Amino acid sequence: MDARATARELKRQAEGGRPLEALSQPAFALLSRPSATISGVSFDEDVRQMAVRMADGTVIHGGRMAGEEHLRGARFLTGYLHTLSHGGVHLIAPDERQALEEGELAAAVYGPLGVRVGVLREGMDAVERSAVYGADVTVGAYRRFGLDLLHDRQALTPRDDARQGVSAAVVKDPGHVLIAPIVEPLMLLEDDASPVEELQKTARMAATLRGGQDYSIDTERGAVRLTAQGRKRLHDAFGVTDPATMETLLLEKRVMEAVAAAACYAQGRDYDIADGTVVPLAAGTMPTGVRLRGGLLQAIETKEGLPVSDTQWITATVSVFEFFQRYSRVGGTSSAEVMFTGELEELFGLQVHDRRGPEELKTQQQHAQQMAAYLALNRQIAQWDRPGAQQRTELYDVRDRMWEPLELRALLHRLVDSAVKEQIRLGDGDFRKLQRQFGGSASELPLKQPSDTMLTRARTVCDDFLATDPDAQRRAVQSVLDQVAVYQAQAEMYYRDRYWPEELATFEEELTAVHDSLRTQFERAVARHVLHRD
Repeated sequence: MDARATARELKRQAEGGRPLEALSQPAFALLSRPSATISGVSFDEDVRQMAVRMADGTVIHGGRMAGEEHLRGARFLTGYLHTLSHGGVHLIAPDERQALEEGELAAAVYGPLGVRVGVLREGMDAVERSAVYGADVTVGAYRRFGLDLLHDRQALTPRDDARQGVSAAVVKDPGHVLIAPIVEPLMLLEDDASPVEELQKTARMAATLRGGQDYSIDTERGAVRLTAQGRKRLHDAFGVTDPATMETLLLEKRVMEAVAAAACYAQGRDYDIADGTVVPLAAGTMPTGVRLRGGLLQAIETKEGLPVSDTQWITATVSVFEFFQRYSRVGGTSSAEVMFTGELEELFGLQVHDRRGPEELKTQQQHAQQMAAYLALNRQIAQWDRPGAQQRTELYDVRDRMWEPLELRALLHRLVDSAVKEQIRLGDGDFRKLQRQFGGSASELPLKQPSDTMLTRARTVCDDFLATDPDAQRRAVQSVLDQVAVYQAQAEMYYRDRYWPEELATFEEELTAVHDSLRTQFERAVARHVLHRD
Protein backbone atom coordinates (compact mmCIF):
# COMPACT_ATOMS: atom_id res chain seq x y z
CA MET A 1 0.00 0.00 0.00
CA ASP A 2 1.47 3.40 -0.95
CA ALA A 3 1.83 6.33 1.49
CA ARG A 4 -1.35 8.13 0.42
CA ALA A 5 -3.46 5.00 0.56
CA THR A 6 -2.11 4.25 4.04
CA ALA A 7 -2.86 7.84 5.09
CA ARG A 8 -6.46 7.49 3.84
CA GLU A 9 -6.86 4.26 5.80
CA LEU A 10 -5.58 5.93 9.00
CA LYS A 11 -8.06 8.77 8.48
CA ARG A 12 -10.88 6.25 8.08
CA GLN A 13 -9.84 4.50 11.31
CA ALA A 14 -9.68 7.82 13.18
CA GLU A 15 -13.17 8.74 12.00
CA GLY A 16 -14.30 5.30 13.16
CA GLY A 17 -13.18 6.13 16.71
CA ARG A 18 -9.81 4.39 16.95
CA PRO A 19 -7.93 5.86 19.98
CA LEU A 20 -5.19 8.39 19.43
CA GLU A 21 -2.47 6.29 21.05
CA ALA A 22 -3.37 3.34 18.84
CA LEU A 23 -3.07 5.60 15.79
CA SER A 24 0.34 6.89 16.85
CA GLN A 25 2.28 3.75 15.91
CA PRO A 26 1.10 3.48 12.26
CA ALA A 27 1.27 7.27 11.90
CA PHE A 28 4.84 7.21 13.21
CA ALA A 29 5.73 4.41 10.79
CA LEU A 30 4.24 6.41 7.93
CA LEU A 31 6.14 9.63 8.70
CA SER A 32 9.41 7.86 9.50
CA ARG A 33 9.45 5.60 6.42
CA PRO A 34 12.91 5.39 4.80
CA SER A 35 11.86 7.44 1.78
CA ALA A 36 10.75 10.28 4.07
CA THR A 37 14.22 11.19 5.37
CA ILE A 38 14.40 15.00 5.44
CA SER A 39 17.28 17.10 6.72
CA GLY A 40 16.30 18.92 9.90
CA VAL A 41 13.64 16.40 11.02
CA SER A 42 14.23 13.18 12.97
CA PHE A 43 11.86 10.40 14.00
CA ASP A 44 12.50 7.68 16.59
CA GLU A 45 10.60 5.96 19.40
CA ASP A 46 11.29 8.85 21.76
CA VAL A 47 9.71 11.21 19.23
CA ARG A 48 6.60 9.01 19.07
CA GLN A 49 6.22 8.98 22.86
CA MET A 50 6.60 12.77 23.03
CA ALA A 51 4.02 13.16 20.25
CA VAL A 52 1.44 11.04 22.09
CA ARG A 53 1.77 13.28 25.15
CA MET A 54 1.65 16.48 23.11
CA ALA A 55 -1.44 15.39 21.16
CA ASP A 56 -3.19 14.91 24.49
CA GLY A 57 -2.48 18.52 25.45
CA THR A 58 1.00 18.57 27.00
CA VAL A 59 3.96 20.91 26.62
CA ILE A 60 7.25 18.98 26.72
CA HIS A 61 10.61 20.34 27.67
CA GLY A 62 12.94 17.95 25.93
CA GLY A 63 16.02 18.65 28.02
CA ARG A 64 19.57 18.80 26.73
CA MET A 65 19.37 15.33 25.17
CA ALA A 66 16.54 16.26 22.79
CA GLY A 67 17.87 18.26 19.86
CA GLU A 68 15.78 20.52 17.65
CA GLU A 69 15.50 17.83 14.96
CA HIS A 70 13.81 15.46 17.45
CA LEU A 71 11.55 18.20 18.82
CA ARG A 72 10.51 19.17 15.31
CA GLY A 73 9.76 15.53 14.51
CA ALA A 74 7.57 15.36 17.63
CA ARG A 75 5.69 18.50 16.58
CA PHE A 76 5.11 17.20 13.06
CA LEU A 77 3.92 13.79 14.28
CA THR A 78 1.59 15.51 16.77
CA GLY A 79 0.29 17.75 14.00
CA TYR A 80 -0.40 14.74 11.79
CA LEU A 81 -2.31 12.99 14.59
CA HIS A 82 -4.46 16.11 14.96
CA THR A 83 -5.27 16.10 11.23
CA LEU A 84 -6.57 12.56 11.74
CA SER A 85 -8.57 13.14 14.93
CA HIS A 86 -9.44 16.87 14.93
CA GLY A 87 -9.78 17.67 11.23
CA GLY A 88 -6.77 19.97 11.13
CA VAL A 89 -4.11 21.71 13.18
CA HIS A 90 -2.39 25.07 13.59
CA LEU A 91 1.39 24.92 13.95
CA ILE A 92 2.33 28.15 15.77
CA ALA A 93 5.84 29.59 15.81
CA PRO A 94 7.24 32.59 17.72
CA ASP A 95 7.98 34.72 14.64
CA GLU A 96 7.66 34.92 10.86
CA ARG A 97 11.14 33.57 10.12
CA GLN A 98 10.65 30.43 12.19
CA ALA A 99 7.14 29.97 10.78
CA LEU A 100 8.45 30.02 7.20
CA GLU A 101 11.18 27.50 8.09
CA GLU A 102 8.69 25.26 9.88
CA GLY A 103 6.25 25.52 6.98
CA GLU A 104 8.85 24.54 4.38
CA LEU A 105 9.83 21.42 6.33
CA ALA A 106 6.18 20.58 7.08
CA ALA A 107 5.36 20.65 3.37
CA ALA A 108 8.24 18.24 2.70
CA VAL A 109 7.11 15.83 5.45
CA TYR A 110 3.36 15.92 4.79
CA GLY A 111 3.25 16.45 1.03
CA PRO A 112 3.78 12.77 0.01
CA LEU A 113 0.83 11.82 2.25
CA GLY A 114 -1.59 14.15 0.51
CA VAL A 115 -1.79 16.37 3.61
CA ARG A 116 -2.19 19.98 2.52
CA VAL A 117 0.06 22.58 4.21
CA GLY A 118 -0.59 26.33 4.18
CA VAL A 119 1.81 28.98 5.48
CA LEU A 120 0.61 32.39 6.68
CA ARG A 121 2.57 35.34 5.31
CA GLU A 122 2.24 39.06 5.67
CA GLY A 123 0.33 40.84 2.93
CA MET A 124 -1.95 37.98 1.89
CA ASP A 125 -5.29 38.94 0.39
CA ALA A 126 -8.58 37.40 1.54
CA VAL A 127 -8.54 34.63 -1.06
CA GLU A 128 -4.97 33.57 -0.23
CA ARG A 129 -5.67 33.69 3.49
CA SER A 130 -8.79 31.56 3.10
CA ALA A 131 -6.85 28.94 1.15
CA VAL A 132 -4.15 28.77 3.84
CA TYR A 133 -6.72 28.34 6.62
CA GLY A 134 -8.50 25.72 4.55
CA ALA A 135 -5.40 23.49 4.50
CA ASP A 136 -5.07 20.47 6.78
CA VAL A 137 -2.04 22.05 8.47
CA THR A 138 -1.77 25.84 8.82
CA VAL A 139 1.65 27.17 9.86
CA GLY A 140 2.26 30.73 11.02
CA ALA A 141 3.56 33.11 13.66
CA TYR A 142 1.38 33.73 16.70
CA ARG A 143 1.03 37.42 15.83
CA ARG A 144 -0.23 36.59 12.34
CA PHE A 145 -2.84 34.13 13.67
CA GLY A 146 -3.96 36.69 16.26
CA LEU A 147 -4.32 39.60 13.84
CA ASP A 148 -6.23 37.37 11.43
CA LEU A 149 -8.61 36.48 14.26
CA LEU A 150 -9.23 40.17 14.93
CA HIS A 151 -9.93 40.85 11.25
CA ASP A 152 -12.29 37.86 11.15
CA ARG A 153 -14.21 39.22 14.12
CA GLN A 154 -14.92 42.40 12.18
CA ALA A 155 -15.78 40.69 8.89
CA LEU A 156 -19.28 41.09 7.45
CA THR A 157 -19.35 37.55 6.07
CA PRO A 158 -19.15 34.32 8.11
CA ARG A 159 -15.77 32.76 8.69
CA ASP A 160 -15.28 29.66 6.57
CA ASP A 161 -15.79 26.23 8.13
CA ALA A 162 -12.14 25.19 7.81
CA ARG A 163 -10.98 28.09 9.95
CA GLN A 164 -13.72 27.67 12.53
CA GLY A 165 -13.34 23.92 12.84
CA VAL A 166 -9.66 23.67 13.81
CA SER A 167 -9.51 22.93 17.53
CA ALA A 168 -5.89 21.85 18.02
CA ALA A 169 -2.62 23.76 18.09
CA VAL A 170 1.02 22.72 18.34
CA VAL A 171 3.35 25.43 19.62
CA LYS A 172 7.07 25.85 19.15
CA ASP A 173 8.72 27.44 22.22
CA PRO A 174 5.60 28.22 24.32
CA GLY A 175 7.55 30.66 26.50
CA HIS A 176 7.95 32.97 23.52
CA VAL A 177 4.50 32.34 22.07
CA LEU A 178 2.29 32.14 25.19
CA ILE A 179 4.17 33.99 27.91
CA ALA A 180 6.02 36.84 26.18
CA PRO A 181 2.91 38.40 24.49
CA ILE A 182 1.03 38.68 27.80
CA VAL A 183 2.30 42.20 28.41
CA GLU A 184 1.10 43.49 25.01
CA PRO A 185 -2.30 42.35 23.70
CA LEU A 186 -2.81 42.33 19.95
CA MET A 187 -4.84 45.30 18.67
CA LEU A 188 -6.31 46.67 15.48
CA LEU A 189 -6.09 50.45 15.27
CA GLU A 190 -8.12 52.78 13.09
CA ASP A 191 -7.64 56.51 12.53
CA ASP A 192 -10.58 58.73 13.36
CA ALA A 193 -11.01 62.51 13.11
CA SER A 194 -10.29 64.13 16.47
CA PRO A 195 -13.06 66.24 18.05
CA VAL A 196 -11.08 69.50 18.22
CA GLU A 197 -13.77 71.48 20.02
CA GLU A 198 -14.06 68.78 22.66
CA LEU A 199 -10.28 68.70 23.10
CA GLN A 200 -10.19 72.47 23.57
CA LYS A 201 -13.06 72.38 26.04
CA THR A 202 -11.47 69.64 28.12
CA ALA A 203 -8.10 71.45 28.01
CA ARG A 204 -9.76 74.50 29.55
CA MET A 205 -11.37 72.29 32.19
CA ALA A 206 -8.03 70.59 32.92
CA ALA A 207 -6.43 73.99 33.57
CA THR A 208 -8.88 74.59 36.44
CA LEU A 209 -8.12 71.31 38.25
CA ARG A 210 -5.75 71.36 41.21
CA GLY A 211 -2.94 68.89 41.64
CA GLY A 212 -3.13 66.87 44.83
CA GLN A 213 -6.82 67.65 45.30
CA ASP A 214 -8.49 66.93 41.97
CA TYR A 215 -5.87 64.61 40.51
CA SER A 216 -2.65 62.78 41.25
CA ILE A 217 0.25 61.97 38.93
CA ASP A 218 2.11 58.67 38.73
CA THR A 219 5.46 60.05 37.60
CA GLU A 220 6.96 56.63 36.89
CA ARG A 221 4.22 55.75 34.39
CA GLY A 222 3.30 59.26 33.25
CA ALA A 223 -0.31 58.56 34.23
CA VAL A 224 -2.84 61.01 35.69
CA ARG A 225 -5.65 59.88 37.97
CA LEU A 226 -8.68 61.91 38.96
CA THR A 227 -9.59 61.86 42.63
CA ALA A 228 -13.21 61.45 43.73
CA GLN A 229 -13.34 65.21 44.24
CA GLY A 230 -11.88 65.82 40.77
CA ARG A 231 -14.38 63.51 39.13
CA LYS A 232 -17.25 65.29 40.88
CA ARG A 233 -15.99 68.69 39.73
CA LEU A 234 -15.67 67.39 36.19
CA HIS A 235 -19.10 65.77 36.17
CA ASP A 236 -20.72 68.89 37.62
CA ALA A 237 -19.01 71.13 35.08
CA PHE A 238 -20.17 69.04 32.12
CA GLY A 239 -23.58 68.05 33.50
CA VAL A 240 -22.82 64.33 33.72
CA THR A 241 -25.76 62.33 35.06
CA ASP A 242 -24.54 58.78 34.42
CA PRO A 243 -20.86 58.10 35.27
CA ALA A 244 -20.97 54.64 33.59
CA THR A 245 -21.64 55.79 30.03
CA MET A 246 -19.04 55.70 27.28
CA GLU A 247 -19.40 59.45 26.78
CA THR A 248 -18.39 60.06 30.39
CA LEU A 249 -15.44 57.71 30.06
CA LEU A 250 -14.15 59.53 26.97
CA LEU A 251 -14.65 62.88 28.69
CA GLU A 252 -12.57 61.80 31.69
CA LYS A 253 -9.94 60.33 29.38
CA ARG A 254 -9.55 63.58 27.44
CA VAL A 255 -9.32 65.67 30.62
CA MET A 256 -6.64 63.43 32.13
CA GLU A 257 -4.65 63.50 28.88
CA ALA A 258 -4.90 67.30 28.89
CA VAL A 259 -3.63 67.37 32.49
CA ALA A 260 -0.74 65.07 31.54
CA ALA A 261 0.13 67.24 28.54
CA ALA A 262 0.25 70.35 30.73
CA ALA A 263 1.74 68.97 33.94
CA CYS A 264 4.00 66.08 32.88
CA TYR A 265 5.59 67.04 29.56
CA ALA A 266 7.31 70.19 28.33
CA GLN A 267 8.58 71.41 24.97
CA GLY A 268 12.35 71.39 24.77
CA ARG A 269 12.63 68.78 27.49
CA ASP A 270 10.35 65.90 26.46
CA TYR A 271 9.47 66.85 22.91
CA ASP A 272 10.19 69.41 20.23
CA ILE A 273 8.15 70.78 17.33
CA ALA A 274 9.42 70.35 13.79
CA ASP A 275 7.37 71.38 10.75
CA GLY A 276 4.23 71.53 12.86
CA THR A 277 4.74 68.01 14.25
CA VAL A 278 5.42 66.93 17.83
CA VAL A 279 8.67 64.96 17.98
CA PRO A 280 9.63 63.15 21.23
CA LEU A 281 13.18 63.76 22.48
CA ALA A 282 15.36 60.79 23.40
CA ALA A 283 16.70 62.56 26.49
CA GLY A 284 13.23 63.54 27.72
CA THR A 285 11.49 62.38 30.87
CA MET A 286 8.73 60.42 29.16
CA PRO A 287 8.55 57.00 30.85
CA THR A 288 9.40 53.92 28.82
CA GLY A 289 6.29 52.76 26.99
CA VAL A 290 4.58 56.17 26.82
CA ARG A 291 3.94 56.84 23.14
CA LEU A 292 3.01 60.04 21.42
CA ARG A 293 -0.12 58.67 19.84
CA GLY A 294 -3.79 58.60 20.61
CA GLY A 295 -5.12 61.08 23.13
CA LEU A 296 -1.81 62.24 24.62
CA LEU A 297 -0.52 63.41 21.25
CA GLN A 298 -3.74 65.32 20.55
CA ALA A 299 -3.63 66.91 24.01
CA ILE A 300 -0.06 68.15 23.45
CA GLU A 301 -1.01 69.47 19.99
CA THR A 302 -3.96 71.33 21.55
CA LYS A 303 -1.70 72.81 24.25
CA GLU A 304 0.82 74.00 21.66
CA GLY A 305 -1.83 75.42 19.31
CA LEU A 306 -0.92 72.98 16.51
CA PRO A 307 -3.31 71.39 14.00
CA VAL A 308 -4.75 68.35 15.74
CA SER A 309 -4.03 65.00 14.11
CA ASP A 310 -6.47 62.10 13.95
CA THR A 311 -6.88 59.84 16.95
CA GLN A 312 -6.05 56.16 16.76
CA TRP A 313 -8.98 54.15 18.07
CA ILE A 314 -8.66 50.55 19.20
CA THR A 315 -11.25 48.76 17.11
CA ALA A 316 -10.52 45.23 18.32
CA THR A 317 -8.20 43.55 20.78
CA VAL A 318 -7.36 40.02 21.86
CA SER A 319 -5.10 38.74 24.60
CA VAL A 320 -2.92 35.66 24.37
CA PHE A 321 -5.25 34.02 26.92
CA GLU A 322 -8.33 34.57 24.75
CA PHE A 323 -6.54 33.42 21.63
CA PHE A 324 -5.54 30.04 23.03
CA GLN A 325 -8.94 29.43 24.62
CA ARG A 326 -10.14 28.72 21.05
CA TYR A 327 -8.30 25.40 21.04
CA SER A 328 -9.41 22.27 22.88
CA ARG A 329 -5.91 20.78 22.59
CA VAL A 330 -2.67 22.73 22.92
CA GLY A 331 0.70 20.99 23.00
CA GLY A 332 4.22 21.93 22.10
CA THR A 333 7.93 21.64 22.67
CA SER A 334 10.17 23.86 24.74
CA SER A 335 13.93 24.00 24.66
CA ALA A 336 14.93 27.39 26.10
CA GLU A 337 12.28 29.11 28.20
CA VAL A 338 12.39 26.62 31.05
CA MET A 339 11.69 29.21 33.71
CA PHE A 340 8.14 29.41 32.36
CA THR A 341 7.15 25.80 33.06
CA GLY A 342 5.14 26.65 36.17
CA GLU A 343 3.50 29.61 34.45
CA LEU A 344 2.28 27.47 31.56
CA GLU A 345 0.51 25.28 34.09
CA GLU A 346 -0.79 28.14 36.23
CA LEU A 347 -1.82 30.68 33.59
CA PHE A 348 -2.95 28.45 30.74
CA GLY A 349 -3.85 25.21 32.52
CA LEU A 350 -1.49 23.23 30.30
CA GLN A 351 0.12 19.98 31.31
CA VAL A 352 3.91 20.19 31.32
CA HIS A 353 6.25 17.20 31.02
CA ASP A 354 9.71 18.30 32.13
CA ARG A 355 12.56 16.03 31.09
CA ARG A 356 15.46 18.15 32.31
CA GLY A 357 18.14 16.48 34.39
CA PRO A 358 19.25 17.69 37.86
CA GLU A 359 22.20 19.72 36.55
CA GLU A 360 20.08 21.45 33.92
CA LEU A 361 17.44 22.26 36.51
CA LYS A 362 19.98 23.77 38.89
CA THR A 363 21.47 26.09 36.28
CA GLN A 364 18.20 27.12 34.74
CA GLN A 365 16.40 27.65 38.04
CA GLN A 366 19.00 30.28 38.87
CA HIS A 367 17.98 32.01 35.68
CA ALA A 368 14.34 31.61 36.69
CA GLN A 369 14.98 33.50 39.92
CA GLN A 370 16.27 36.43 37.90
CA MET A 371 12.98 36.38 35.99
CA ALA A 372 10.83 36.42 39.13
CA ALA A 373 9.70 40.03 38.75
CA TYR A 374 8.70 39.49 35.12
CA LEU A 375 6.78 36.34 35.96
CA ALA A 376 4.99 38.10 38.82
CA LEU A 377 3.94 40.79 36.34
CA ASN A 378 2.57 38.08 34.04
CA ARG A 379 0.40 36.69 36.81
CA GLN A 380 -0.88 40.17 37.62
CA ILE A 381 -1.70 40.92 33.99
CA ALA A 382 -3.54 37.61 33.76
CA GLN A 383 -5.80 38.69 36.62
CA TRP A 384 -6.48 42.05 35.04
CA ASP A 385 -7.16 40.49 31.65
CA ARG A 386 -9.94 38.13 32.70
CA PRO A 387 -12.87 40.58 33.15
CA GLY A 388 -12.38 42.21 29.74
CA ALA A 389 -11.80 38.86 28.05
CA GLN A 390 -15.10 37.51 29.40
CA GLN A 391 -16.97 40.61 28.25
CA ARG A 392 -15.43 40.57 24.77
CA THR A 393 -16.25 36.88 24.46
CA GLU A 394 -19.89 37.67 25.25
CA LEU A 395 -20.00 40.29 22.49
CA TYR A 396 -18.38 38.10 19.86
CA ASP A 397 -20.54 35.10 20.79
CA VAL A 398 -23.61 37.20 20.03
CA ARG A 399 -22.06 38.32 16.75
CA ASP A 400 -21.20 34.79 15.66
CA ARG A 401 -24.65 33.42 16.50
CA MET A 402 -26.33 36.06 14.37
CA TRP A 403 -25.33 34.25 11.19
CA GLU A 404 -27.92 31.61 12.03
CA PRO A 405 -31.34 32.97 10.91
CA LEU A 406 -33.17 31.44 13.88
CA GLU A 407 -30.57 32.82 16.31
CA LEU A 408 -30.90 36.29 14.77
CA ARG A 409 -34.70 36.13 14.95
CA ALA A 410 -34.56 34.97 18.59
CA LEU A 411 -32.14 37.79 19.47
CA LEU A 412 -34.32 40.46 17.86
CA HIS A 413 -37.47 39.06 19.50
CA ARG A 414 -35.74 39.16 22.88
CA LEU A 415 -34.58 42.76 22.45
CA VAL A 416 -37.92 43.99 21.15
CA ASP A 417 -39.78 42.11 23.90
CA SER A 418 -37.51 43.76 26.45
CA ALA A 419 -38.27 47.20 25.04
CA VAL A 420 -42.02 46.59 25.03
CA LYS A 421 -42.06 45.13 28.54
CA GLU A 422 -40.08 48.11 29.84
CA GLN A 423 -42.70 50.46 28.44
CA ILE A 424 -45.48 48.34 29.93
CA ARG A 425 -43.68 48.33 33.28
CA LEU A 426 -43.63 52.10 33.15
CA GLY A 427 -47.39 52.01 32.61
CA ASP A 428 -47.42 52.85 28.91
CA GLY A 429 -49.43 50.54 26.63
CA ASP A 430 -49.42 52.82 23.58
CA PHE A 431 -47.58 51.03 20.76
CA ARG A 432 -47.41 54.19 18.69
CA LYS A 433 -45.76 56.03 21.54
CA LEU A 434 -43.39 53.09 21.95
CA GLN A 435 -42.34 53.50 18.31
CA ARG A 436 -41.84 57.24 18.79
CA GLN A 437 -39.85 56.54 21.98
CA PHE A 438 -37.43 54.47 19.90
CA GLY A 439 -37.29 56.91 17.00
CA GLY A 440 -39.91 55.32 14.75
CA SER A 441 -42.97 56.63 12.94
CA ALA A 442 -46.57 56.19 14.00
CA SER A 443 -48.48 52.92 13.52
CA GLU A 444 -52.07 52.30 12.54
CA LEU A 445 -52.60 50.26 15.67
CA PRO A 446 -55.20 51.14 18.29
CA LEU A 447 -53.94 53.46 20.99
CA LYS A 448 -54.37 50.96 23.83
CA GLN A 449 -53.64 47.25 23.67
CA PRO A 450 -53.20 44.46 26.20
CA SER A 451 -49.55 43.58 26.84
CA ASP A 452 -49.76 40.22 25.02
CA THR A 453 -51.13 41.93 21.93
CA MET A 454 -48.35 44.51 22.05
CA LEU A 455 -45.72 41.78 22.29
CA THR A 456 -47.28 39.88 19.39
CA ARG A 457 -47.43 43.01 17.26
CA ALA A 458 -43.81 43.91 18.11
CA ARG A 459 -42.66 40.44 17.07
CA THR A 460 -44.61 40.74 13.83
CA VAL A 461 -42.88 44.04 13.12
CA CYS A 462 -39.59 42.27 13.87
CA ASP A 463 -40.36 39.41 11.47
CA ASP A 464 -41.42 41.86 8.75
CA PHE A 465 -38.14 43.67 9.35
CA LEU A 466 -36.18 40.46 8.77
CA ALA A 467 -38.21 39.42 5.74
CA THR A 468 -37.36 42.55 3.73
CA ASP A 469 -33.59 41.96 3.38
CA PRO A 470 -32.16 39.75 6.13
CA ASP A 471 -28.52 40.28 5.14
CA ALA A 472 -28.87 44.05 5.17
CA GLN A 473 -30.67 43.95 8.50
CA ARG A 474 -28.03 41.64 9.96
CA ARG A 475 -25.26 44.00 8.89
CA ALA A 476 -27.11 46.94 10.41
CA VAL A 477 -27.40 45.15 13.74
CA GLN A 478 -23.77 44.01 13.55
CA SER A 479 -22.57 47.54 12.99
CA VAL A 480 -24.14 48.50 16.30
CA LEU A 481 -22.49 45.54 18.00
CA ASP A 482 -19.11 46.40 16.46
CA GLN A 483 -19.36 49.94 17.84
CA VAL A 484 -20.04 48.47 21.26
CA ALA A 485 -16.92 46.28 20.89
CA VAL A 486 -14.83 49.36 20.03
CA TYR A 487 -16.08 51.19 23.12
CA GLN A 488 -15.51 48.09 25.23
CA ALA A 489 -11.86 47.99 24.16
CA GLN A 490 -11.46 51.71 24.89
CA ALA A 491 -13.00 51.29 28.33
CA GLU A 492 -10.72 48.41 29.23
CA MET A 493 -7.56 50.29 28.27
CA TYR A 494 -8.75 53.45 30.01
CA TYR A 495 -9.59 51.80 33.30
CA ARG A 496 -6.49 49.62 33.22
CA ASP A 497 -4.31 52.74 33.00
CA ARG A 498 -6.34 54.43 35.69
CA TYR A 499 -6.39 51.72 38.36
CA TRP A 500 -3.27 49.64 37.63
CA PRO A 501 -1.74 48.02 39.63
CA GLU A 502 -3.33 48.30 43.09
CA GLU A 503 -7.08 48.65 42.46
CA LEU A 504 -8.13 45.48 40.65
CA ALA A 505 -11.52 45.28 42.39
CA THR A 506 -12.35 48.88 41.41
CA PHE A 507 -11.21 48.17 37.84
CA GLU A 508 -13.58 45.20 37.64
CA GLU A 509 -16.48 47.21 39.08
CA GLU A 510 -15.98 50.14 36.68
CA LEU A 511 -15.52 47.89 33.66
CA THR A 512 -18.62 45.88 34.54
CA ALA A 513 -20.66 49.08 34.90
CA VAL A 514 -19.55 50.30 31.48
CA HIS A 515 -20.20 46.88 29.96
CA ASP A 516 -23.72 46.81 31.39
CA SER A 517 -24.32 50.33 30.12
CA LEU A 518 -23.05 49.40 26.65
CA ARG A 519 -25.23 46.29 26.62
CA THR A 520 -28.26 48.44 27.39
CA GLN A 521 -27.29 50.93 24.67
CA PHE A 522 -26.87 48.06 22.20
CA GLU A 523 -30.26 46.59 23.06
CA ARG A 524 -32.02 49.94 22.79
CA ALA A 525 -30.26 50.78 19.51
CA VAL A 526 -31.30 47.46 17.97
CA ALA A 527 -34.87 47.77 19.22
CA ARG A 528 -35.02 51.32 17.86
CA HIS A 529 -33.74 50.11 14.49
CA VAL A 530 -36.26 47.26 14.30
CA LEU A 531 -39.26 49.32 15.39
CA HIS A 532 -38.45 52.25 13.12
CA ARG A 533 -40.67 51.26 10.20
CA ASP A 534 -41.55 54.07 7.79
